[in-house]
Amino acid sequence: MMSPWKLLPLVAAITLSACGGDSGSGAAGNNSSANTPTPNQPTDPDDGGEGGDTGAANPLAAVRFIVIGDSGSGSAGQYAVGEAIATVCQNKDEFFDDMAFPGCDLVVGLGDNIYESGVTSVDDPQFEEKFEKPFEPVDLPFYMVLGNHDNTAYVGGDGAGNARGEFQVDYTYFDGKLSNRWKMPDRYYQHSVGTTTINSRPLIDFFALDSNPIAGGFADPDLAYAYHTYGIDQRNWAVNALGGSDAVFKIAMSHHPYLSNGSHGNAGNYDGVPSELLPVLAGERWKAFMEEAVCDQADFLFAGHDHDLQVLNAVPSCGRTEFVVSGAAGKTRSLADTERNAARYQKGDSYGFFWMKAVEANPVTLAPAKLCVEAYEVDPDAEGLGVITVGELQPAFSHCFEKQMMTMVSAGNDFSGQALGGYALPLPLPEGFDANFTGPLKELRETLVAGFTEAGAGLPEEQRQVFDQMLAGTDILFNAMDAATAAILSGDTSEMSQSVEAVFAAAEQLQAIDTSSLPEPFNQLGDAFDAFAAGFGNAGIDAGEGDTTADIAFIAGPLVELARNLDNIVDGLEEQVPGEVPVFAGLTSVLSTVTLGLANTLEQLVLLDTSATGEQLVGAVAATLQTLVGDVLLLNQIPGAEDYVTLPGDALSSVLLVVVREVTEQLDERVLSPLDPLLDLLSPITGLLTGLLDLF
Repeated sequence: MMSPWKLLPLVAAITLSACGGDSGSGAAGNNSSANTPTPNQPTDPDDGGEGGDTGAANPLAAVRFIVIGDSGSGSAGQYAVGEAIATVCQNKDEFFDDMAFPGCDLVVGLGDNIYESGVTSVDDPQFEEKFEKPFEPVDLPFYMVLGNHDNTAYVGGDGAGNARGEFQVDYTYFDGKLSNRWKMPDRYYQHSVGTTTINSRPLIDFFALDSNPIAGGFADPDLAYAYHTYGIDQRNWAVNALGGSDAVFKIAMSHHPYLSNGSHGNAGNYDGVPSELLPVLAGERWKAFMEEAVCDQADFLFAGHDHDLQVLNAVPSCGRTEFVVSGAAGKTRSLADTERNAARYQKGDSYGFFWMKAVEANPVTLAPAKLCVEAYEVDPDAEGLGVITVGELQPAFSHCFEKQMMTMVSAGNDFSGQALGGYALPLPLPEGFDANFTGPLKELRETLVAGFTEAGAGLPEEQRQVFDQMLAGTDILFNAMDAATAAILSGDTSEMSQSVEAVFAAAEQLQAIDTSSLPEPFNQLGDAFDAFAAGFGNAGIDAGEGDTTADIAFIAGPLVELARNLDNIVDGLEEQVPGEVPVFAGLTSVLSTVTLGLANTLEQLVLLDTSATGEQLVGAVAATLQTLVGDVLLLNQIPGAEDYVTLPGDALSSVLLVVVREVTEQLDERVLSPLDPLLDLLSPITGLLTGLLDLF
């Protein structure tokens, strides 16, 4: 049990802010602080240098905490870990003059809190069997995240039933719980602890992440947890929360690791799954999330999932971020590859946990802030459980990390820039269309999708669905533009066929979008999409009979009509418009630009054998790309954009401008090459149209 003096009032406060999910985050602050010890306690200046002598009456601020993961087995090993944590915390008590400070202030739990399949209600007896009783000796708040076993749908650990995880959030607020130790105010949240003595900054900000809907390999049929909605919302929250934090240490915590020498392995190659073939199962999406939102921003990432203990070095792809894997509080497993990642410490086949202590910088000696880490390996059958001998603690590993500056590694956009595809589209895609095609405009497309995905995150739910469908349809038309550009650069007729198929796929998808719920004038978009789909063949043009000009006119006519209708809708905006209109205005303008640009490019290809020159062909593509750079500046008008760490419009336009220059240079080089191969690009379209027209 904890020492009796720990009931004395302490001197600092914990603040808690919760975001994300559907579990009442607004009440998180009130529910989380009432029973939370105040951990902002200074360290003894004679404790071996962790705090150091400040030269003043007050010692340095410090926070001490335990890191566990994969705990909820209810096994004898978990009970032993609970006893061992209590022993370590009691023997870490510190004293300064007449002040006493606890050896531990809180516990961090890294998911798989209830094996094997989570809980099915807020009063599920497993809360008692696999949390309350095993950790009864530890009278501390436990700040928890969800794991794949906590979100089971069919088979334990499949991670396909994220709604089940909501019961663990609800348990935080449940009046019938057996203690006040369980803290999960939301599925993802920020928790600030400790205050520096110099400028009253948080000593630590913990960022609890919900990795399962993103890293879980099995799709959840509930679209409320889809990556393009829930995942993007969490990404936006993480970017802004981490970027806006002024804490000395920023610590991200999740169930799934970025790096691991255990059996699950590194994100992007989980369980040996090749990312090129099965990127979701391989954890490629979680890797992209980390590199876009967390890497280099966070000082540390704590994760579980693998049932072992690891302290791994930072890697260039993730900047300054160091890695700790702690997944041995309820189960054990052997390490799989001890050479996969450089490790300061790693231990498999043993129960265990980490004790850590964060200390602020010393203003007198100029010693930097530090996070000191000790690993404890637990043996349920050993005297002292393997953590203490003759009154002396026996850490298996100890190391102090000095505070590091950010390396300024560039954040990616592979997560938010992924095409929305089947998640957002109202209809299944046609079999002949390659939704995964990418050409020279790949980076441009990903950047646009990422920017607009972030911009649309704050829309009301019904409008968000329409926005996502429009964005997915726009990307399909961009797929057509990308394929046409690739065909121009390579002379490959199959890429020209891809472009035509993409036009028909986009028409089918856009026509299925119900825009009636949008504010005026965007409620008219549905009519414009209907006219686009119905326009193929309505101009009296006979396609598919061998006349290339007629074939291209058959495709280009509806594209031009759609572009004009979209421009008319944007022109119909009143001076006073609802807050969400700038988001739709920006996307509608981009859709118009891509549509008209594609029509102009096809026209110039037809005219190559008559009056057009290579410069005119390249100019049609380049002009479209340049116009897109201006279109996205409408994102600056989004209400609340000033609250983002980066303004989507300016940042997006700057990135797009760089990409456009690179593509334009490639196109300019193409003009210097013989143009004869381009004359054959349109030859397969007649046969292609003959088959596609059966769809309309």
